[in-house]
Amino acid sequence: MKRWERPARPLPLRARPMKNETVVSFVARLAAANDFPVSLLLRTIGDCVPGKHVLDRDARMNADALDRLAVLSRTPAENLRRALPTLRTAPQYVPLPTGRPVLRFFRGDPHPLLACRICTLQHGPATPIAWEYRTSHQFVCLTHALWIGDGHHVDLRPAPEIIAAQVQYAELAELITYESTCRALAGAWQMTFRWLKEKRHPALITRWATRADALGTGQITGCVRFPEVVSLMEVTGDPEWRRHVAMVEPFDLKSFYHHTARRLGIAPDAFTTGNTYSDPLTEWVRILRHRFATIRDELWRVHYRQPDWRAEPTPFPESCHFE
Repeated sequence: MKRWERPARPLPLRARPMKNETVVSFVARLAAANDFPVSLLLRTIGDCVPGKHVLDRDARMNADALDRLAVLSRTPAENLRRALPTLRTAPQYVPLPTGRPVLRFFRGDPHPLLACRICTLQHGPATPIAWEYRTSHQFVCLTHALWIGDGHHVDLRPAPEIIAAQVQYAELAELITYESTCRALAGAWQMTFRWLKEKRHPALITRWATRADALGTGQITGCVRFPEVVSLMEVTGDPEWRRHVAMVEPFDLKSFYHHTARRLGIAPDAFTTGNTYSDPLTEWVRILRHRFATIRDELWRVHYRQPDWRAEPTPFPESCHFE
């Protein structure tokens, strides 16, 4: 007789499901609370092929398997559905079999991320590891001042500017579209990485090194660079500044470079003097201007053909065109 064919009985200890947690993560925490192998508990819930490779994945289950999980965890099925988002949706392709309890593993999209370890321990003290779905706008657990963006979780209390940057980032994400936020984040993250790798802007590198020492990370990670990433995003993701960069004449670009330098807290001429032609920010400007070269050239061509070309030029297109 297979394990899922035996009657389900409540486990001695409970683990409370976390909001937006994966099914596999909840089962793993329930197994840890009862000192029970995860693979055996999964097989007890339903017919499946578990293993270590599924621990960072999610699972769908049919009604019979959900009923068994509710009994084993001593948690009503409705409570499980509210907390675990996978249980609220049906499979998109092949429906699950009926007539026996069944689990099917899959890779979540977006991929589940490690939850704040302190939040996890509050839902069950057996393990600090839980996998959850969350938006790309959350890099910091504001409740516990913990970096949860990537890599190891880091205590941010020695660097409160990173916590403030998370608040600024969330506010920025509400002002511009999701696609613009992701694009600005990827661009700013890559720019700061290249500044570090290419040893540009010594003032920034010194600041990052000091912050890394305070946090005890031992190296300048994305967590350490995050405040400057957000400051850069506020400029490169701003539709007004994007329009300015795309449409003004070359000599008017200095105002953009000076403003960006002030936002980053470095010398105002950091991007306008010296060997800055290959600077990542300068490259970003060239790419953006190339995209809108036809519109820009036509506008200025018409302007200089006017009888009084010293007058104000034709208004630029709406900023929404420069996403």
